[in-house]
Amino acid sequence: MYRSRPAGAPARIGIADVERVEQAVRDLRALDYQYGGGSCHGTVLSKLPNTRAMLAGTVPVRLTRRLDAAVADMHNVAGWTLFDNGDATAALHHFTAALDLATRAGDKAMIANIRYRMGRVHLHYNAAGRALAEFDRGRAAAMASNCTIAAAILAANQAWAYARLGRAEEAIEGLATSRTEFEAANGFHVPGWAAFFTETDVVAMIGSVHIDLARFVDHRYAKHAVPALEAAVGSYGDGMARSRTFCLISLAIGRLLLHDVDRAVDVGREALRHSRSIKSVRVRDRLRPLENEARRWGGADELTEGIRMMLPAAS
Repeated sequence: MYRSRPAGAPARIGIADVERVEQAVRDLRALDYQYGGGSCHGTVLSKLPNTRAMLAGTVPVRLTRRLDAAVADMHNVAGWTLFDNGDATAALHHFTAALDLATRAGDKAMIANIRYRMGRVHLHYNAAGRALAEFDRGRAAAMASNCTIAAAILAANQAWAYARLGRAEEAIEGLATSRTEFEAANGFHVPGWAAFFTETDVVAMIGSVHIDLARFVDHRYAKHAVPALEAAVGSYGDGMARSRTFCLISLAIGRLLLHDVDRAVDVGREALRHSRSIKSVRVRDRLRPLENEARRWGGADELTEGIRMMLPAAS
């Protein structure tokens, strides 16, 4: 489906053509982070035919791997935005296409990133074992590439999968490894697809992992989750609005697990307010565990009703 060259696709590919693809990927990824995959997945898919057709053009040898990597990353963004918009099957199709091109480019760090994103699809749909397998493959690629920031991302996500599987010791160890590798990556070049993984995201992952340990292992882990999530919420800017909203949802769950219902309702109300401006099925899906927890508390009726009113609109 990708082999023909649409009208307007260049027959001869130069550095400017490749740079345009790379810039388009950066711009689309920024839109996704701020407004959700529903805001831009159509634009990504509209750009893919001409982008993919560049592979059939005349490309200088020195540019072939860079072009393969750029087109791979466009598929990578397509997969991520489709996942965020609720289409896991199409997302995995594009991740597979990205993986093929990244492998051809010999870009092990990007392979690590694609495996991370494939794993996140499985984790979101409660297939933690499959997610862990992808994270393991991704971490192996990251280590082979000597891309320490990619290794840190994969270690954090291994920890998250372990938490979902109820394997607390391995989850905590994974977070420690991620922190160590993140700090070791300071000062080194960070690929564009890994730029999201800042100190704030490290802290957010600590909170997210501990929330799932609290949900699936022992409620007392919420004591470690809440301060990390509060720090992350306070540090995310508008450019990472979706991530901030995820943290608000998890923070509300954490407050409920600590029996702090009034503050949980306040945080949950804020999460709902932010959710309305983000075109993300994943955000709505993340509200369901909060609704389930809120139903257990009489003082959280307002929050439960607010979530119920919002979820049908996303279906």
